[in-house]
Amino acid sequence: MTSRGPKTNFLHLLFWLSLLGFILQQVLSELRFNAPPQLLVIQLLPLVIFLPGIARDNLRSFVWLSFVVLAYFVSAILALFARSDDGLAIAGVALLVMLFTVIALYIRYRGRELSQFREDTTEPSERS
Repeated sequence: MTSRGPKTNFLHLLFWLSLLGFILQQVLSELRFNAPPQLLVIQLLPLVIFLPGIARDNLRSFVWLSFVVLAYFVSAILALFARSDDGLAIAGVALLVMLFTVIALYIRYRGRELSQFREDTTEPSERS
């Protein structure tokens, strides 16, 4: 595994903060409506599935998580339109936009780092 640069280190930290913020927002939203805990587990399961791959810094897991985040975004927009004055719904949309943006930037910059590392470690005879 290659070490991260300063940009990807910052994006990785920002990713975890925004993911934890979104999970907290989901928990608070479900607690406010007295939803059963099973519903919360079902609601957060798609996020948790990707955590092992993300912990291993697998870019494919980040890509698939970005698709899942888009599905959560649609749900959050529907909740925001249903309760337009709800601060928790606004926070959910903002966190999802930030999470998706951070994931996209992390994939871009980390992919470049990894490809640069692969180029640097190949033999000069293998490059041609």
